[in-house]
Amino acid sequence: MTLSHTVNAGDVNSSAKTVIANGQQTMWRHYSLTIFLLLVLGLCLGSGFVFAQPEGRVVGGTAAAANSAPYIVSMQYGGTHYCAASILNTNWLVTAAHCLANRNQVLGSTLLAGSIAVAGTASTTQKRSITYFVINDLYTGGTVPYDIGLIYTPTAFVWTAAVAPVKLPSAGVRPTGSANLFGWGSTSKTNSPAYPKTLQEVKNIPIISLDSCAKALGSKGADVHTTNLCTGPLTGGTSFCTSDSGGPLVQGNVLIGIVSWGKLPCGQPNSPSVYVQVSSFISWIAANQKL
Repeated sequence: MTLSHTVNAGDVNSSAKTVIANGQQTMWRHYSLTIFLLLVLGLCLGSGFVFAQPEGRVVGGTAAAANSAPYIVSMQYGGTHYCAASILNTNWLVTAAHCLANRNQVLGSTLLAGSIAVAGTASTTQKRSITYFVINDLYTGGTVPYDIGLIYTPTAFVWTAAVAPVKLPSAGVRPTGSANLFGWGSTSKTNSPAYPKTLQEVKNIPIISLDSCAKALGSKGADVHTTNLCTGPLTGGTSFCTSDSGGPLVQGNVLIGIVSWGKLPCGQPNSPSVYVQVSSFISWIAANQKL
């Protein structure tokens, strides 16, 4: 029997086994068949497929150059990275809804922008608090559609080469071709996570059809929705992983996807990565940036 686990911030009260790895907490649950992970940090995890957990790095990536993704922000609780977010404007950011399931954790978190070092050691680092957040009303928790939320920080970001907003795509456009992925998530291709100290980047990840994505995921493919976006390669080798949750998939400086969920171990054949398709939520993003 193969262990199946979901890293889901919404399952804090589930009967999961908590595991601390490299200072990052993860909740595990046993299933028969494969391991699916919701790529979010262990401080708020538990469930069946995997969310891009907030404490790892991109599998198959390389260290990102300084200022290569000035819009990415590390969400940290108690000094531990558990999710990522992307800066929309001076006060608002977008992330995965499952990163926001634990209210106390979110409101007690620190946002670190302007540093590719997850410790925020760069001189360009800007730290911000969170005082308000919004979760899409249609998100029901777990590896399901509508996994999108917004974060508000009361202290405006200051634009520099290291801190800048991401661009949003046109509404309703389905991306094709390839894209780049950034994150501090696990880089391990096994069930044992390994977390980087520096932001990772995977370039030219192929976008695959929703049909191919659902087929590769087997029975879990039923949760792939028209508002999702999937990437391969189905041959394996690259993917997001635990603690990449909420992070950006971009074409140029345009945010096309938000890391949501996938399979564990990461980067295996026939294990596509599932994202929120940002172009499906342009109106929602605009309408919900209010206190």
